[in-house]
Amino acid sequence: MRDYAARVGEPRDAREKLPRIDLTANERLALFDRFKRADPEWRALDEKIRQFRATSPKRNIARILFCGEGVKPLRLATQGQDFFDKTYQLNRGDPNQKVREAQAGFLQVATLAPEHEAKWRVSPPDGAKTSFRRASLANWMTDVDKGAGHLLARVIVNRMWQHHLGRGIVATPSDFGLQGDPPTHPELLDWLAQELIRNGWRLKPLHKLIVTSAVYRQGSQADASKEQTDPGNALLWRFAPRRLEGEIIRDGMLAVSDRLDRRLFGPGEQSDDHRRRSVYFFQKRSQLPRMIAQFDGPDALGGLPVRSTTTVAPQALLLMNNEHVDDWAHGFVSRLKEAGALSTEQAVTTAYQIALARKPSREEQAAAATFLEHQQQLYSNEPSKADELALADFCRALMCVNEFVYVD
Repeated sequence: MRDYAARVGEPRDAREKLPRIDLTANERLALFDRFKRADPEWRALDEKIRQFRATSPKRNIARILFCGEGVKPLRLATQGQDFFDKTYQLNRGDPNQKVREAQAGFLQVATLAPEHEAKWRVSPPDGAKTSFRRASLANWMTDVDKGAGHLLARVIVNRMWQHHLGRGIVATPSDFGLQGDPPTHPELLDWLAQELIRNGWRLKPLHKLIVTSAVYRQGSQADASKEQTDPGNALLWRFAPRRLEGEIIRDGMLAVSDRLDRRLFGPGEQSDDHRRRSVYFFQKRSQLPRMIAQFDGPDALGGLPVRSTTTVAPQALLLMNNEHVDDWAHGFVSRLKEAGALSTEQAVTTAYQIALARKPSREEQAAAATFLEHQQQLYSNEPSKADELALADFCRALMCVNEFVYVD
């Protein structure tokens, strides 16, 4: 290898007479490295790169503190091992004044048999970097016989009932105690909890059970006599209309416009421009998604047991003027054209079927035709685009009606 490298500078005819030597990958890299350093052109280019790197801005690389079990920690002012096997009660919070070892326990008021604590505890295996206390907590929470399983199941199904009907069986979903409201239908709450447990804690069967129930499918029409007896509809004598969450309104507009990106999984995105479902928004407290925040979305600063529902002018202004809504309206128009809806009547009928899952009435058909004719006249200075622009305005209006943004 050394003899061969030493003769690289010889004339080509002399090098061609050298015997062929099979080199390993590392030997080839070493040979190439030596050859390029002897090349004047390579040295000139390398010098320019060195000068550029010497004068270019330096990257500001900083270590950050990342909290999580099983991850090597960034040490600050702490000393000792990375993960502590024991946790102590401290006198006045002073780590140098350990009083006694703090044992992990379980909430006694939600525990039917305290003697089962040993059954729930999980001892960490040899070499483990975590305490496995979360596994112990999970065992206690899901134990329906001796632990908190029944309470957990009731809390979950109450949240699901609230999601579908607007109000939980217990109106204070984060407080099932004496400080909260009592359940309006305690037997129903217990039965739903049993169904959740019977189905192996799977939520989809329970979602299906609720939305196919008679109470969910009943009408929303008012009844004076029933309203006098139960003005708050606590006994569920009718379906209470409620507005969809901002995430669902956005996803619905993307879906009807055929602009929805249906890819699953992967990292979230922060830009309002992305077309995936709203669940893929990367939530940053200082830059919340505009549409979701406008429609009473959570601020990500704390827990939110029940979302408020406001009706304010900026919501209507956003739906009328937002550039994304405008893009989705034009996508809706493209979908109508692809469906073969060429005449005004066909376009209106198809649009109603896509957006509202029904055909328009005669009055709605006539009102839509009048609206389209009026809008076409407004765009008379752009005759080649007048029909499309008018239809886009109609599609935007259709996505703003109560029937589209409310569950009724």
